[in-house]
Amino acid sequence: MELKENLLLQYHDGRTIRIVFCERLSSIIYAIDMNKVRWPFLIREDELISDYNNEEITILENDPYTRYVVEEELSNAEKERRGKAWEIVKFVLEQVDTEVLIFRSRYREKAIKLAVEQYKINYSTVKSYLVRYWKGGKIRNGLLPAFNLCGSMGKERKNGDKKRGRPRKSGSKQGINIDDKIKRYFQTGLNRYYYNGRQNSLKVTYELILKDFFTETKVDINGNKVPVIKEPSSIPTYHQFFYWFKKLNNPKKELINRKGARNYFQNHRAIIGNSTQDAGLGPGTLWQIDSTQFDIYLVSSVDRNLIVGRPTLICVIDVFSRLIVGVNVTFESFNSYTGTMVALANSMLPKSDFCKQFGITLDKDEWDVACVPQRIFADRGELNGKQIEDAIGGLGISIQNAPPYRADYKGIIEQAFAQLNIKVKPFADGVVKNGKNTIERGDEDYRLKANLTIDEFTRIVIKCVLFHNNHHVLSEYVLDEMMISEEVEKIPVKIWEYGVNNMKGQLRVLPEQTVKMHLLPTDIGTITSRGVRFKKMLYASDYSLKNNWFQTARINGSKKVKIWYDPRDLSYVYTINEDGEFHKLNLLEHLTKYENKGIDEIEQIIKHEQTMDNKSKEQELQEKMKLYDDIQTIVGQGKRNTEAEKDDYLSKTQRLRGIRENQREERELQRELNIQKVEAGETLMESVEKQGHTEDELDLFRVIQELDWDDDNE
Repeated sequence: MELKENLLLQYHDGRTIRIVFCERLSSIIYAIDMNKVRWPFLIREDELISDYNNEEITILENDPYTRYVVEEELSNAEKERRGKAWEIVKFVLEQVDTEVLIFRSRYREKAIKLAVEQYKINYSTVKSYLVRYWKGGKIRNGLLPAFNLCGSMGKERKNGDKKRGRPRKSGSKQGINIDDKIKRYFQTGLNRYYYNGRQNSLKVTYELILKDFFTETKVDINGNKVPVIKEPSSIPTYHQFFYWFKKLNNPKKELINRKGARNYFQNHRAIIGNSTQDAGLGPGTLWQIDSTQFDIYLVSSVDRNLIVGRPTLICVIDVFSRLIVGVNVTFESFNSYTGTMVALANSMLPKSDFCKQFGITLDKDEWDVACVPQRIFADRGELNGKQIEDAIGGLGISIQNAPPYRADYKGIIEQAFAQLNIKVKPFADGVVKNGKNTIERGDEDYRLKANLTIDEFTRIVIKCVLFHNNHHVLSEYVLDEMMISEEVEKIPVKIWEYGVNNMKGQLRVLPEQTVKMHLLPTDIGTITSRGVRFKKMLYASDYSLKNNWFQTARINGSKKVKIWYDPRDLSYVYTINEDGEFHKLNLLEHLTKYENKGIDEIEQIIKHEQTMDNKSKEQELQEKMKLYDDIQTIVGQGKRNTEAEKDDYLSKTQRLRGIRENQREERELQRELNIQKVEAGETLMESVEKQGHTEDELDLFRVIQELDWDDDNE
């Protein structure tokens, strides 16, 4: 059993503990009891291993204590309480030199005392925050208040005749019950008068909303039309407007629209971490991430005659060991949110399924990296933005941003990109010459030589990564004295293994669902009667079938649902079901042509099919014109024949009389004609047999001409 931070262990008596600190070098382990409110306690490593070997404890694979939430669905109150608790927890942890000291009462009490004085709160509040932080997996969402377990959270009260809320002392200006219509007025007014550069105050915005939606036009004694405010008992009060403003307001939108995006990013965006920290504690302490447009042109996976441009390679590397922990090859725009998040998810999750998607089977320990780092170092491109900071910060990871125009701060990963280019260029076609995307006069266009698809190129990248991790010698790597005495080879995987076994850094693990929920890109899907539709594909699961999702959609209409997806493989998507679980949906069987394909390839397939359909429809339209002409000719001939034989002396009543009897006679006639044609065919065959083999093909038609077809049809 390998002991890792955040590991959940359950005893046979039901008691569950979580490892909150595990220092491999000194075998110091602290755990916390998940069923009690008490401080973490010291526990012996050999005791845990012995209990595990004796089957007295089991490892919980699924973390029932992790709460999965959609950030957009959290209330402002939940975010504020989480933010306050997170700030206090970080303050306490910063008061000790090393993390292990926080678990010792002498240092912990001193840090808590400083927090009590700094934030004017009591001791029990700080203790509650720290215990919730450790029990929640040492991530920010572990500090969310349990509003989801209280009352009718999120359910608005029904409107009635009586005014809701406390009565006013003066008895006047009671306000009105706020319904959806009034809230739309508030939102429209805010968009119209508050979220703009005029910087109107909330009071002025409220008054302008009254002017637009709560006034009546009347004529004064001079005959002029003037706006008159409605009866005070039928308009909302400013306090009601302010209450709903706090619920509807988006602080980021407010700052950007009122003061400008530049002001927001300069003065109000959260700044986490700095660039001066190193990775001296061991593997998993500090990772670097970077992206580059690879120097090669690729072709379409659907039609290799189409050149689709240069791919973007996003790479994540462990600074201590130089081990490449994750990659993503995509056609997403440079420094895109989706491409970066997928690369980070790849680095924190097991690699076997990812490699199998590209036909590569990993040997044991060949790329066995699936942990969450303490810090990530990036430039101002990959991890620059509030959405990214929230996603990564929710996993308890700090972000360090390099200064602008200082690529030398990430020399480790820049060198890794150079090594990948060196290995690919001698063999691949369509490679950019001399690193310049220009063509000299008279030179052959190297782009026309492109012959690799993105899947084939990704397979090459994975092979290069496996070589780098397991065989590449880091000549410039500086070994310390202990590593030299242990004769550690300067190979990334060897340095990683040494660090895991001997350094102080902790390998932190989180449930796979937690990582995916924070890092995978999201979109909106639709629950329909045929399945969950996303990107023109359909998904389902046993859970959705048992809970009648699609039957309900057929009765009540389709329903929108938030979707998490992996752009590299749309064989499955995720959503949150009614039980609050992160739920997997699989592609329906009749859509297997999209299985194991990424979003770019699927979009190419769909586009290719549309092109083929358009060509077929053009041919269909041309043939349809011929059909219409043939129908028109036959109808015209029938009309002329009928007019020629028409008896004008027959009345309408006479023509309509006996339709059923006429139909019977016509049916008998057609039967007789069919019998005659069959007999004529047999006579034809006998004539051919009597005459023997014809000398040429025209003999058959001469025999046919001898038959009197007209006599048979009389």
